[in-house]
Amino acid sequence: MLTMVQAIAELVAQRQENVLLGLLIVLLVTSPLADRYLVRRRRITYRVLYNSKIGLSPVALHDVEDRSTVTDPRLREYARTFDRLSIVIIRVRNTGGYDIEPSDFTRPLSFTFKDRVIWNARISDASTDRLHDAVRDHLEFFATTNGTVVAGNGGPDVRTLRRLLADRLTGLVKSPAAGPPEDVRQWNGVRLTGLSLERRQRFKLVVVLREQDDPADGAISKKIEADGALTSGWVKDEKRQRRLGWPVAAIAAGVVLTLALTGNVVANYYQRRSDPALHCASGHLRLEGSSAFSDPLQEIVRQYRRACASASIDLQLAGSRAGMHDLSAAGAQSRGGLAVLNDGPDTTHPAIDLRSHPVAVVVYSVILSDTTGVTNLSLAHLRDIYRGRYHRWSQLGGKDVPIRIVGRDGESGSRQIFQSKLLGRSEGAASSTECRESSPPLHAPTIRCELRTTGELIDKVAQTPGAIGYADAPTAKAEAARLQRFHVVTLDGRLPEATSIAQGYPFWTVEYLYTAGAPEGSSLLRNLIAFLGSANARAELSIRGYPPCIDRNGDRNPLCTQTP
Repeated sequence: MLTMVQAIAELVAQRQENVLLGLLIVLLVTSPLADRYLVRRRRITYRVLYNSKIGLSPVALHDVEDRSTVTDPRLREYARTFDRLSIVIIRVRNTGGYDIEPSDFTRPLSFTFKDRVIWNARISDASTDRLHDAVRDHLEFFATTNGTVVAGNGGPDVRTLRRLLADRLTGLVKSPAAGPPEDVRQWNGVRLTGLSLERRQRFKLVVVLREQDDPADGAISKKIEADGALTSGWVKDEKRQRRLGWPVAAIAAGVVLTLALTGNVVANYYQRRSDPALHCASGHLRLEGSSAFSDPLQEIVRQYRRACASASIDLQLAGSRAGMHDLSAAGAQSRGGLAVLNDGPDTTHPAIDLRSHPVAVVVYSVILSDTTGVTNLSLAHLRDIYRGRYHRWSQLGGKDVPIRIVGRDGESGSRQIFQSKLLGRSEGAASSTECRESSPPLHAPTIRCELRTTGELIDKVAQTPGAIGYADAPTAKAEAARLQRFHVVTLDGRLPEATSIAQGYPFWTVEYLYTAGAPEGSSLLRNLIAFLGSANARAELSIRGYPPCIDRNGDRNPLCTQTP
């Protein structure tokens, strides 16, 4: 993840306007999130789901031209009463990042229905039964006049309201014209006192209302006013919240700018790939050497060949030492036509004039079959394994399977790094062809087989119970995730990452490109070496987990100046 971020930052930083766009995007996208999760972390949203007549009137009086045609006066009064009843359903939710307690309210949540009086109320669809009972028991009703609360604290609760509902209906049955008693007609507000809502909890408030006036068209007033306030938060209407506001506008602008930045980076990327500054040259070049570095090199060469169609570049990556032998044997004749990738500085010291070009830092890892049951090794235990002092993983706290060593042949630069950095001695001779024995042969202290390339070694470790081997960390991690039959271990508790080198992780080196003498100024080899330090190549190396030796300012990575 860190290398991916570094690569993206490399591409973004190629132009100053990209940096400014990136900073603006971060500001726009993070400001609403900071507002929500750091500043106003407590949030209650409500939404009116239903606000309309009940629709149970047996006679629609406003649809009758001559109301005198309704002969039964009792039926007319019943119709008049039910025609003015309505239902309101309000959903209340905790949409913030914290639980909300009664002490978090500076003003309790309340709803006022203006010209309608409350006949009944209930709680529905609560997240839990406990929440249902708690909200219901804390409902408090009040009356207002011209927007002022005239019956505030200590108003009736829902149980009292339902008992008085019987008085309303009884009065209606006995004397429809008289209507309900005056003392139970005034409550047009409901207050949710003592409200406690955990994160994502919700409930619905259902209220039955009756219009006080009798409009000629039979319509009801649908006015609803909400009130309430939270410390470090707010109470909002969900419908209004969904309108275009600052958070939505900020994120939308961030998305638009992100698309613009992406387009700018991609355009700049492809522009650089076809830019004459690449100094394309025709000719043929052969690259040999480290198989551990094959994945990033293949992609970089593919990009160069796409930009420079006249360039012919062959890759023959079978091992660092084999490549260095070929370069030494070709001598001056190979100048401009052959280059070799070597894991670490050359130790063969051939007679020809060699020039080294540091490319990237390569971190290696020790890998184990998943059958071993071991996830960490100390350097002391690792050395003892290769000396033959341990033969089963159960001796190191793992499973009871034999230890089988999968190594590289003598042409491998990775093997040289492993021996010099971790073992301090040779791995030893091969004692097996397939590493399938259950115990070491009589003539050898360990079960050990050899493979030519990194890919072959990884496949063998994945297929062989109890196997141990080594490979460059980026390739090992990618293959471990794909095959899911082996894993990367820590050494003395340190992860195989470039960031661990400063803490003492020992298994790493610098990848060098060696040439016979200095490449000519207009040669394909010289142009390819320059391309290895380009922004595209640096991004490719970083994405794949190989920190490049040259940064965007042309300065050398400090790790590449050390003696690895």
